[in-house]
Amino acid sequence: MSQHDSWWSSFLNGCSCDPSVHETDTSVLSIEKQKPSQGDDPETDEPAMLPIAAQEPEDKEPEEKGIEDKEEIVELVRPEMLEEWRRQTAMEYNRMITESRRMHAESFTRAGPANRYGELGELPAFKEGRHVPTLALINPMSGAAAGMDILQVARRCDYYKERFFNIIDVVKGQHRGGLLDVFRIELCKAKAEAQDIGMRPRLISGGGDGTGSFAIFMIFLALKADSSRAHEGLEDTGNGFIWTDEEMAESFPAIAQMPLGSANDFGNILGWGQKYPGDVMCGSGPCGAREAALYQLQRWISAVIDPKSRIVNFDVWGFMPPKGSDQCNFKLAELTGQRGRNPNRKIDGKHQVVLKQAGKPVPFFVCLYFSAGIGAYMTSRFQINRRKTPLRNRAEYVRQLLGIVLESNPPQLAGRLNGVTIDCEDRPYFPPRRHLANQGRKYREVGFYNINWQAHGLHGKDRAPLGSRLCGCCASRQPVTFNDGKIDMFRWKFASFFKNPGVTMQTDKKEDMLLTFSAGAGKGVFFQWDGESRFAFNPKGEDFQIFIRKVLNVPVVIGPWVNTGLTGNLDNGDPVSFSFCGRTPEEVAAVKRRALQAVSGHLDAELNASAEELQAAGMHSTGGGMTVGMLVVYS
Repeated sequence: MSQHDSWWSSFLNGCSCDPSVHETDTSVLSIEKQKPSQGDDPETDEPAMLPIAAQEPEDKEPEEKGIEDKEEIVELVRPEMLEEWRRQTAMEYNRMITESRRMHAESFTRAGPANRYGELGELPAFKEGRHVPTLALINPMSGAAAGMDILQVARRCDYYKERFFNIIDVVKGQHRGGLLDVFRIELCKAKAEAQDIGMRPRLISGGGDGTGSFAIFMIFLALKADSSRAHEGLEDTGNGFIWTDEEMAESFPAIAQMPLGSANDFGNILGWGQKYPGDVMCGSGPCGAREAALYQLQRWISAVIDPKSRIVNFDVWGFMPPKGSDQCNFKLAELTGQRGRNPNRKIDGKHQVVLKQAGKPVPFFVCLYFSAGIGAYMTSRFQINRRKTPLRNRAEYVRQLLGIVLESNPPQLAGRLNGVTIDCEDRPYFPPRRHLANQGRKYREVGFYNINWQAHGLHGKDRAPLGSRLCGCCASRQPVTFNDGKIDMFRWKFASFFKNPGVTMQTDKKEDMLLTFSAGAGKGVFFQWDGESRFAFNPKGEDFQIFIRKVLNVPVVIGPWVNTGLTGNLDNGDPVSFSFCGRTPEEVAAVKRRALQAVSGHLDAELNASAEELQAAGMHSTGGGMTVGMLVVYS
């Protein structure tokens, strides 16, 4: 759609009072809702509508519609009227953006403990033309609320005040003129500024391990085109986004992961540390901990904006429909229950899995790892029992793992990895010796690594004979590498830690993974990706598949504390760039469609199970006071 046509679309929608033009604000940084204007009132947020035709006769039938033919309207609307419409719309939009900026700047005031970085500290001065333009999406509640403290410190500097965002508020501010629009404007500004110095902009993703893939999702959401708002910079460039493929390749921001979560595997492998910047043992006193914390934070930010910091390629994998299909054939739900060692509810004399409808994020991007089995089940139970500090969170992981090992198996689970088979590159991978019955029962976990770090200690290297593993003399064993275009498949049972020996798992490099689950009605499997967990099942009890392949190549910023012994060679031989991935143009196009479906919310309906689907599958589930699967829980 051309810009002229989009103006006409907006103009006609406004004349017909189309509600899609006047979107509702649901952000926590909400702009007060104004009543529709009745005329040329400069105080209202709604643009005044100019008359486009003479008053209709009084005896006209009420069911008759106004002028619908575009050519008739062209003849009736004077050019100056259209120009006035554009001016009024632009003024309204600018007022909304200004208000969102104001509320964004004033949003970080809180009662409670003093800022761990001090009340007067500032981030390092940003010098235009010397430093790399940088934005941030930070979860304020991560790192025992260290994210909130960092955002407060950022508010004291004009540059960071405009470009460091509370990611929760950006998600909630998706209305026209909301905080997502402000983020988009700043991203486009950073793109232009970076081009002037021959660089690409950078984005700090501050939070737990799942924040990295969610930050990529937010970039796509910000860049998604909207033809009805082409006049406001959202014109489609032909790929569904406001940047062309060439602009995406050159200017998609490089990700720097700020470690604010519990495990912080992503931040650690990229060289940005395993604890949030400035994490110290005490918050005040003669040790000067706040000054030390501020120094560490300043040092961390200085490394991000330094043009000398290295940028490398990073593989991003994605949940895609199986080959030959347009949709996935499984549904998702989340584990729920009471906080404690065992969240499962005792029903009919047995502890049974209780589920609820899944929320966001919906699985698409996979940056770190994927697995099915005991680790995924443990992660689901941990999500119910999340604690306030990283140390207590790690202890909770251990408690849930011990509980799973000591408890009887719930009826909704097939028993370890029974019913799970995996093919890679169209060849059988799991379980080994598949022709023998119940081989999956011997294993606790199966999946893949994309980075060589999981849960504070698990690593991977190429499969090798026992003698080579014991003496450590096999120099040809390659570690898990995040930009070699391969996933590193693993499978383990408790005995594997003795056979390895240790926590370095034997891995097999593959290009894709197709997991099939076959266990019948009323059963499913827990899986986790990047620290998020879901329960997958088929409402009819039929076999279902989870297919994962490479979908993106994204640039990442390497921090000063990178361990190349873990990462391997960071240079994969290709120019650093962003790209949608696939072996054929059709596969590349499929990734673009899937990304647009994700940011448009269409994957929610495709993947997340409804209450009716949970009931049809015979699952025990919760609802808003509604009985589903023989269990009543008031949420």
